[in-house]
Amino acid sequence: MRSPYLVDFRNQLSELNNRLSHYIFVWEQFAFDNAELLSKRKSQQTTSVYPDNRYARQYNVKLGKLAESHNSTSEFILKSLYLLLYSEFEVYMRSLYELARKVDKDLPHIDVKARVPDKVFELLNIEMNTVFDQKEQWTFEYFRLRRNRIVHSGGQSKGELADVIKHHGNALQKYWDERLTRGLFGLNFQSEETNHFIKEEFFDFINIWRILTIKIDELICARMSREKFIKYVYAVFINDRKKKLKGWGVEKTKAKFLGYTKMEFDFQLTQEEQAQFDYNGDVA
Repeated sequence: MRSPYLVDFRNQLSELNNRLSHYIFVWEQFAFDNAELLSKRKSQQTTSVYPDNRYARQYNVKLGKLAESHNSTSEFILKSLYLLLYSEFEVYMRSLYELARKVDKDLPHIDVKARVPDKVFELLNIEMNTVFDQKEQWTFEYFRLRRNRIVHSGGQSKGELADVIKHHGNALQKYWDERLTRGLFGLNFQSEETNHFIKEEFFDFINIWRILTIKIDELICARMSREKFIKYVYAVFINDRKKKLKGWGVEKTKAKFLGYTKMEFDFQLTQEEQAQFDYNGDVA
């Protein structure tokens, strides 16, 4: 069993990966194709070198400054992508918790300012110390503080992050370099230069999030009552398709429900679980 939000998050990761790869490819190809021109005409403005480019005037710099300007742009893009990546993770965690709340109505509301994933696990009575490797817990902390480093530009987050790097950086470096199929591309958990990003480490962030969220999804889905979960999913399926049920009939509705649970939740019902519903639109 898995949540549909895991699929959404992984799609977001793939999208970010593809967009960043496209940006890197375009710049690398531009630099390659224009290497001689950039070298010989350093003092000339982009407006005179690229007169047919309609954005030349808007971005009017000397060619000799183009590489420097690109580095600044790249830094801005990578920071923005990291903030987006972390925000997508928070959305995933909160969406998954809300699914758990819909299944188990006794679960409390999670405050908008609550820290995730910590608060989510706390509310679900999942002990992080028992279900996550210590290095995985340090990774959550590193990623959160790295995000804070961008948002707050130093302060307390800088000191906390420095502590994680000092005491756990070496262990994290070895752990993920061994755990990732191809090792780490550019992420250096031991580096104190945390206010800047390089494109290679962004791919490491994506690969690590893929591993961690699979584990998170399994843990939280396992926390849900199977009986309550099945009844909730059935109710959602029926209520969203009320107008189609009469035309479908019982057998087709049942087949579509089983297909829905498999596609959306990678979940299969036993014969006994299937028999509890009449598939005619009634929801207990």
